[in-house]
Amino acid sequence: MKEKLKEKLAILPLQPGCYIFKDVEQHVLYVGKAKKLKNRVNQYFNRTYHNKTAKLVQLIDDIEFFVTLSEKEALVLEINLIKQYYPPFNVIFKDDKHYPYIAISKEKNPRLRITRDAKNKNYKHYGPFPDSKAAFNTLHLLNALYPLRKCRVIPKEVCLYYHMHQCLGPCIQPIEETKYQEIVSEIDKFFKGNTKEIISDLTDKMYQASENLEFERANEYKQLIQEIKNVTDKQMIEFNDKINRDIIGFYQKEGYLSITILMYRNGYLNAKVNEVIDILNDIEEPLLDYLMQFYQTHDIPKEIYSSPAVQLNLLEETLNVHIVYPKLGRGLDLILIAVENAKKSLEEKFVSIIAKDEDIFMELGSYLNLSRVSTIEMCDISHISGDSAVGGVVVFTNGYPVKNKYRKFIIKGENKQDDLASTYEVIYRRYYNLIKDQLDFSDLLIVDGGIHQMKAALQALDTLNVSLPVCGLAKDDHHHTRALILPNFEEVVLKKDSKLFLFLMKIQDEVHRYAISFFKNRKSKSMFSSILDQVNGLGPARKKRLLEAYKTLDEIKKCSLTQLKQILPENVAIELQKVLSQMSNTSK
Repeated sequence: MKEKLKEKLAILPLQPGCYIFKDVEQHVLYVGKAKKLKNRVNQYFNRTYHNKTAKLVQLIDDIEFFVTLSEKEALVLEINLIKQYYPPFNVIFKDDKHYPYIAISKEKNPRLRITRDAKNKNYKHYGPFPDSKAAFNTLHLLNALYPLRKCRVIPKEVCLYYHMHQCLGPCIQPIEETKYQEIVSEIDKFFKGNTKEIISDLTDKMYQASENLEFERANEYKQLIQEIKNVTDKQMIEFNDKINRDIIGFYQKEGYLSITILMYRNGYLNAKVNEVIDILNDIEEPLLDYLMQFYQTHDIPKEIYSSPAVQLNLLEETLNVHIVYPKLGRGLDLILIAVENAKKSLEEKFVSIIAKDEDIFMELGSYLNLSRVSTIEMCDISHISGDSAVGGVVVFTNGYPVKNKYRKFIIKGENKQDDLASTYEVIYRRYYNLIKDQLDFSDLLIVDGGIHQMKAALQALDTLNVSLPVCGLAKDDHHHTRALILPNFEEVVLKKDSKLFLFLMKIQDEVHRYAISFFKNRKSKSMFSSILDQVNGLGPARKKRLLEAYKTLDEIKKCSLTQLKQILPENVAIELQKVLSQMSNTSK
């Protein structure tokens, strides 16, 4: 660690506040908040991280921090700093996903309009609506039902709407305030689902027009009645109390957090928001950051229902909203529905859509002079300074993972810190086994690395006399994948929102997960075994019984002597506690 960072870490206070990580060029990488700055920031440098967090830590060159009076103030400051710097490692809420609202202006002569800004205090807002089409259809219906002005600026003479009885004509005559209050009250009833009176009134007018032989007018009333039913029937009432509430569900997998928000207004499900974000480590901070940014541009409901898996007390305090963690009943059912939506949203973004898009496989094929690419495998190496080094290979066919073809490798070479030698070893052993077992090769091999890793893989294949296209993944200065390296070592720059990029990231994330899981499992078993091997009288059979009862060292440490004696002889149980006690004292 650089001396400059050590100095900054030493002066961090045990107070709430915000911290900013910067790179060597003083670019802001990440903004975070903390209840105790010193404890939170030090966690980044005294733990082992993988994937995105590891990349962040590698790039940190400087730390800036702000002390606040409370954790609530720290949260508000954090969101403002994120909006100011747009750091690459933070969760950024995308403004282009605002949902439409219908708004009625609080003017002398009010009018209806569609807006995506629910925070404007000059309007009363209804919604949100699931899409613009639903909002425009409802606005068209309201304009036909209620004679509010349609003009943005009041003209000096009447227009067609006045002659169609869809405007009271404030341009030529003063309108009593009570008349507008009556219309606004009717619109309120409409959005609360109280449409029976409106339909009854229109039905009476329809029959009256028919009796007067005004069949065209009667048909207009009939169409209005049908439109009201079309608009309201699409809404499904889930709550009878008419309270505005949001249901939040989330699902975490492979370094991604999927969030679903079901927005209920006046008892109606008005809109569903789905968002998939990549995260650094735990989900609490990115979830809180996302929701804080979300509610800066959307109306805050009276209640928020959420899973107790993550406590949102800070959000509750900052937004002054009541958060409920239901354990049964309708509330729990809706949370489970939101969670299922979040899960499906994640699968859809990174698997389903990609797998069904033939263009991805044809595009890859075009780079390799093939009609299409069907089966792809990717290799990754995982270790810490060569310790417990392993390799992993994952296989995807037509966009879907084929897990029975995944393979793990324990690196056997002498220099386990040499990634190139490890890559050579894994690829050699992988294809040697395929040849020996007379199994088919994949259409394409991708190594998660640059040109040097590609050359190591090609050398292994050449040794086995195997001809196969090999590609690599080039990284930028921030260690983010930026290009696909072709077999001729030319680069294809990948757009971050392209389907090919998402597909390659899906495979990359999967091989990282697979290799790192194997590494962690092997590392923990190694530590476990080395400690238990120090206990006299704890042979293979007794060790097996112990591990069947208690899976981790922490579980064994918490055991009383009486509990251990149920599995081990008393003298061995006493010796085990002694070894574990010595280990704990050493770690302190």
